[in-house]
Amino acid sequence: MAHFDLSLYETVAQRLERWWTKYENGRIITTLHHYDGSTVIFRCEGFNNEDRMIATGYAEEVFGNSPVNKTSFLENCETSAIGRMISNSPIGHTGERASSEEMAKVNRVNSAPAQTNGYATPKQIGFMKSLQRGKGWDDLQLLEYIHKALGVDDVVVETLTGVQASKIIEGMKL
Repeated sequence: MAHFDLSLYETVAQRLERWWTKYENGRIITTLHHYDGSTVIFRCEGFNNEDRMIATGYAEEVFGNSPVNKTSFLENCETSAIGRMISNSPIGHTGERASSEEMAKVNRVNSAPAQTNGYATPKQIGFMKSLQRGKGWDDLQLLEYIHKALGVDDVVVETLTGVQASKIIEGMKL
């Protein structure tokens, strides 16, 4: 597995310093989009000095998948969403697009043992549920979409394979 040189990436703190230098009268708003005790998704919106939204960013974290996520996974996720929003903004980033915190997460995931049971991960299910809420769908509408997209009628969210979940997620993003 490839490991990334974290010195090539900005920290979120460095991005925030650049943000407040450029947008001293701006605003940053974070919103909790999903929380089920094990997975959290935050959205961040950034507003410029004229109070116009100029960028958004999302982040997702899973409880316990790193030392910091055993004690502070909500806070870690919110910080990551802020970093993504700044990276997506007109001031962008000075190094690589991802923050050093995000790349540390990639290094952790690449070092973790692969899931072998074949079922969708809690992270996939959480993201699917978040997309469902974003579309304003109830559980039946999601199930109907899954059946139509996969051409089957004998699965529910909890019995999807990882491959099926990925296909559903990609389709829901459109």
